[in-house]
Amino acid sequence: MARFYGIGVGPGDPELITLKAVKILSDIDVVVAPSGTGQESIALEIVKPYLKTAEVVLIDFPMTKDHSLLQRKWKENVEIIKGFLDSGKNTAFITIGDPMIYSTYIYILKHLNGYKVETIPGITSFTAAAARLNIPIAEGSQPFVVIPSNDIDVIEEVLSTYHNVILMKVARNYDEIIRLLSEKGFEAGLAIRCGHPDEVVTRDLGQFSGRKIDYLSLIIAKKR
Repeated sequence: MARFYGIGVGPGDPELITLKAVKILSDIDVVVAPSGTGQESIALEIVKPYLKTAEVVLIDFPMTKDHSLLQRKWKENVEIIKGFLDSGKNTAFITIGDPMIYSTYIYILKHLNGYKVETIPGITSFTAAAARLNIPIAEGSQPFVVIPSNDIDVIEEVLSTYHNVILMKVARNYDEIIRLLSEKGFEAGLAIRCGHPDEVVTRDLGQFSGRKIDYLSLIIAKKR
């Protein structure tokens, strides 16, 4: 039976990918790469240096809140992947960061019961950002929290409870987030497109106040 691999390819830098991922990608039959409608695949750009003879297939994961549309597209995508596996082709699904953290891969994995599946972890955007900013995420026995930034009330609650907080996808509520960080006594670093050629890493969050920032942006915050 063919094997399915879910491969985390890291945050953006082609050198921040595991040796195991490179080994699999160099010998795989099919590489499936997710992309937004009409957009290029970031994950595919990362792995291109390591592909040899693999067939590359882009599948569409639309950026929408329409749950019925998403369900339909996920089902279609799963059937595409099953088709490759059923025909005996070892197939890899690539995703930025780690496959098990806020990843489209999770939706595929849930529907592949009965198939041989191996998941290859990847470096997350927030660990890469912490390294670039030289900000420790947590020390000793301290807990830390990783949350998406779509709900300001949840963010405020977390900042009132924890001292080490990672805020993912901060573009939508950026100004409100930096206001809360200041009010709650946090110091923080911002990473935009970490690991990409056009990355920005800074501890001056105010310079982006009132500006539209990239979707691939996160903040690492620590209580003073």
